[in-house]
Amino acid sequence: MVGEKRFRPDGRKAFREKEEFPMTETPLAARDRRATAAATARALGAALLVLLLTVAAAAAVSALTGCAAEEPTDDGDAAGVATSDADGAIVVASALCSEPYEQATSTNQIGFTVELLRLIGEKSGRGIQFTKAVNHKDAEQNITAGLPEDVAAKVAAGDAGLGASSITTADALEGVVFSDPYLHADFSVLTKMDTGYDDLASIQGDGIVVAVQGDPAIAAWVAENLPAAEVVTFDAGVDALMELSSERAQAAIVDEPRYLRYVQVKEPHLQAVETIASDKDYAFVVAAGNDELLATVNEALAALRADGSYDELCESWFGAAPERGTATRSAGEAVQDSTGA
Repeated sequence: MVGEKRFRPDGRKAFREKEEFPMTETPLAARDRRATAAATARALGAALLVLLLTVAAAAAVSALTGCAAEEPTDDGDAAGVATSDADGAIVVASALCSEPYEQATSTNQIGFTVELLRLIGEKSGRGIQFTKAVNHKDAEQNITAGLPEDVAAKVAAGDAGLGASSITTADALEGVVFSDPYLHADFSVLTKMDTGYDDLASIQGDGIVVAVQGDPAIAAWVAENLPAAEVVTFDAGVDALMELSSERAQAAIVDEPRYLRYVQVKEPHLQAVETIASDKDYAFVVAAGNDELLATVNEALAALRADGSYDELCESWFGAAPERGTATRSAGEAVQDSTGA
């Protein structure tokens, strides 16, 4: 620091020390500084614009690839049917909303049918890739899960090789053919233990609420055998089971395999008091004319039955492989079916 010190008569400093480099700028220096700042701002603005454009382009690519992953495209086989993705995996269309057969979690697909398909893939040396089939929006703008006909349409159009969404051989579907059946399902008439409803006669009176899964065969049986009942119908059989478990209903009627699984993992106090024998067989569908994939699926199913893998899978999911005209109480007591057999 350089400068001089001056004092007032009272001995105090009159001025601060002068600095060697004054804190003022010439007009030219100020203009240079403003010009430099403006240039820097323009450069930063240009860099920011490039960054924004890059991010937008990346988002667009991600959206496109995401759609491609969810909706596999045709792999260009001779029949024009998308039997597999680029890696040779069988593309499966499913609504993935039918517990315990097939359903979607946030990260995966689970269910008896899902595991069976993966075993089929292993037997045939193919992977399995699921793609959802959804219906149009309803009146509240909610996207509803696809019905069997939606799944079949997806397969017939070549958007998937195989359809699996609780499809039965009795379903009237266009443009597809059925595989060999992979699961039989009679219907079980159920009550909750220790509630006083231990046989069919106990639920035939007035004031009985019966929760049923939506099925024409169940509706016809209830109309004939439980004419006084108040019937509550659910699209999902598991919802009917929940009504019974919570005792909002005194009885429920659902697929026997679905009941067996529910008892196994959620509610051991339900019992079957009657079996409604049915011709309900679940099967896969492939596009009409896709004989190669149909043969692959049927051969794998036969092999899984022959080596015991099918029975092991049924035991792990239902406790036993469901058979026609049978039902089992939770305690293991046999129940006579409605045909008298």
